[in-house]
Amino acid sequence: MILIDTNVFSELARPIPALRVVDWLFEHRRRTLLSTVVVAEITAGICTTRGRAKRELLAAWLERLIETHVARLVPFDIAAARRWGEMTGAMIVTDLRARYPDSLLAAQALSLGVPLATRNTSDFVMMGVSLINPWDP
Repeated sequence: MILIDTNVFSELARPIPALRVVDWLFEHRRRTLLSTVVVAEITAGICTTRGRAKRELLAAWLERLIETHVARLVPFDIAAARRWGEMTGAMIVTDLRARYPDSLLAAQALSLGVPLATRNTSDFVMMGVSLINPWDP
């Protein structure tokens, strides 16, 4: 199983998505996990999108994404919350700061023992999570 970052799923909603990412998602389609954190992040993005028609189109796309991942929808549970607290506390002690919600996704991946697929690998390196970049060859 692979937890998918917002930027990977969002690539599918672009007018011309990166073919490499589309192919990668298709190849791993039975192993992709959708986090409720990603649902929240995409929802926030939809709410700030200009134009009613575009918002409605994106909202429908998000509903399809949720429907296709209903059996692989990962809530931010108590294990992830504790892992986030431990990770964030350790980073604060060493004067490091993790971006929110990236740190929530990293905590979920760590608590589940799965890698995180993202384009922004540099945002997660300091969090100790195993990473996959679908844009890489």
